[in-house]
Amino acid sequence: MAKDELADRGRIYHFKCDRLLGRGGTGSVYRAIDTQKGEVVALKLFHANFFRNAAQVRDFSKAVQSFKKFNHPNVVRVMEFIEGPEGLCMTMEYADGPDLKWYIENRSWNLEERLVIVAQICNGLQYIHDQGFTHHDLKPGNILFTRKGVAKLSDYSLCRARTIPFLDSGLVEQITPMYVAPEIIEGKKATHRSDIYSLGIALYLMFAGKVPFEVDNLQLLYHAHLRAVPFHPHQVNRRCPQALGDVIMKMIEKDPAKRYESCDQLRIILSDVCRPRI
Repeated sequence: MAKDELADRGRIYHFKCDRLLGRGGTGSVYRAIDTQKGEVVALKLFHANFFRNAAQVRDFSKAVQSFKKFNHPNVVRVMEFIEGPEGLCMTMEYADGPDLKWYIENRSWNLEERLVIVAQICNGLQYIHDQGFTHHDLKPGNILFTRKGVAKLSDYSLCRARTIPFLDSGLVEQITPMYVAPEIIEGKKATHRSDIYSLGIALYLMFAGKVPFEVDNLQLLYHAHLRAVPFHPHQVNRRCPQALGDVIMKMIEKDPAKRYESCDQLRIILSDVCRPRI
């Protein structure tokens, strides 16, 4: 995350940009001041080629109307989608802490603390699923914290209603390769269990200390998602309890039907498997 990097754009529409928060495959995110309302926001400016045609812009604009209704403590609020000569952008609640990627790389190991974070993520993701949406791009960089330690799911660039097919030829390339579910690679419909797979990869990194597939070739990585079974997280990091590793391995099953049915089920199981036994 690039919280200390000065913005390369001074102003976008009526927003004054002062920090570049991050840049990825879908666009750049800035911390900005809404000069009309006087509040701090996160502004995502989409890459010029992110939307392939006017129909996709129209569909996303319609989806944003649903995102604006999201109201959950573990989900970043969406404010507006703007179309105009300065580009397409979306404004969101600004989370004033780091992301999960920073947390994993910099915070000392604390099993209970990490499980509290996972429970918050499950709550937020279940809420998004209950609204009829699939996130499509769940990864540590899209899980943000407030300074008070509240975890929030962010970046709805690829989020779509489950009733809307979104498996165009570019979807796989738009999703961060390390976290893409096997069924999406195969061109099948993404579901809430696809999000559970992505979360499972993130938890593997969080509790094993490394990603499950350490390859530097995109095609080899896709092949690993489809065919390779990684080492059990407990084998990689003995601090990860065996039972917790079992849960993570179930989350990243190749067959979606073998994963957990919901994030609520996952959260309840996680709270039980790591509870001290007397």
